[in-house]
Parts: sequence; C-alpha cells; structure tokens
Amino acid sequence: MKKQTFLLLTLTLTLLVAAVARVNPVQAQADLNAYSGTPIEDSQIDGAIGTEWSDAGSYTGVAINPQGTADIHVKNDGENLYIAIQLTADSNNPWVAVMFADAGHMTAGADGAVFGNDDLSANGYKDAFFGGAGIVGADTTQNGTGAITVDSQNRVTVELKKPLNSGDSRGRDIAWSTGNTYSVTIMWDTNGAGSSGGSVNHYNGALTAKTLLVNAEAIPEFPPTLILAALVATLISAVILKKRGLTRSHQVFQYR
Repeated sequence: MKKQTFLLLTLTLTLLVAAVARVNPVQAQADLNAYSGTPIEDSQIDGAIGTEWSDAGSYTGVAINPQGTADIHVKNDGENLYIAIQLTADSNNPWVAVMFADAGHMTAGADGAVFGNDDLSANGYKDAFFGGAGIVGADTTQNGTGAITVDSQNRVTVELKKPLNSGDSRGRDIAWSTGNTYSVTIMWDTNGAGSSGGSVNHYNGALTAKTLLVNAEAIPEFPPTLILAALVATLISAVILKKRGLTRSHQVFQYR
C-alpha cells in the first residue's frame, strides 16, 4: 500500500472514531440520561408525546416493575426534570408510579409521582410520598405537572414535569442537581388499590431501580463538517484504491 493511500485511510478512520466519541458521551454512567434540553410548557404535559421530547434522552424496551417494558424519554432544563413513559397495560384503568428512591415496595420516606390512581386522582397526577408497603399519599403542597392517558389498545402514556428543587422538604422532595445520578423506580398496577380490570400487582416479584443522570450537557450533535470530512476522505480513498486496482489489472494484462 502506498504511503498516500495509507495516510488517507488512517485519516478516515480517525475522523470516524472522533465522530463516534462525540455521539456517545457520558451515556454509560447511568441507565437513563436526562440531557439538558428546552423547557416544556405545562400545557404540553398532556399525556401525548410530541416534538417537545425530540431533545430528550430516549430509551426503548426498558424493564419496569413488576413486569413488562416501557419506552422512556428524560431531560432537564436546569429548573425542571421531565420524564415521559409509554407502556402497554392489561386493562384501561391502571395506575403508574415513579418513585425517586432505590427499589422497594413504596419505600418509606420516598418522594414520588402517581398517575391514574383512583384513590388519589383518577385519570390524573399527584405529587406524592410513600410511607412503606401499600402506603402512598398526596403531598400537602403539590409540585410539578403530570398527565396520564390510556388508548383503546391499553397503551399508557405518562408525562411528568418536576421541579429539580422545589424546596418542599415536608413533601420529601429531593433537591436534584445537574451532574448527579439518582435512583428511580417505575411501577404499575391494574388489579386493585386504586386500579382495576387487570391482573398485574405491583407487589409481585422483586423491584428493580434505574439510575438517572441529570446531565448539564445537551445531546451531542453529529457535526456536519465532520460528516463532510469523513465522506470526502472515504471517497478519495475509494477512488485511489480503485485506480490502483485498475492499474494492476492493466499491468497483468500487458504481462500476459
């Protein structure tokens, strides 16, 4: 291989490696990465995921408690944390809870958000706290905005806008800060205690928490100049290699 060809191939590889490095930042530090993004108005927290989540960290097939998976979107704007969850339930009257603590059955003293619980707010949202197994109550001071919708296929969509630091210590609210990682447990239920019509009980089995990073940085963009440079370098390398191949073929033909 000629020196020029080797250098061009090396340049191409270097550019592509640099591009991959930019697209995959601190993702590995947490299960869920709440990138810095644009604020979402309260009116858009309506149980319908739209373009307002385009700059969020997005995850598919995330295992949730006590069973099943969900698609999850998370981001923050420096003042609020935003979480959207989509799952399929086995009835049209489930409740969904997001507990901001390590996995446990309604961990005592944990802050949380509860959606669609008939005992707290049927088809609505409550800023809540947990008091141990089976114990959940609405905070005296409600912070944040939330919504839940269930379609005809029992697909559940939950949206939450939660202050990073509400100052509500009485309500067990956490003072979140960018750059830190927190535990989040997502659970749902359809067979009673505020839900109905299904057979899923949030007590069944061990619960698994996810780690969530409140990221001060936005999702890295793939720089257009880097894309162009990589394409040009690749094209030049391909042309040179093709010419070398044709030259060798011509030399072989002449030799014969």
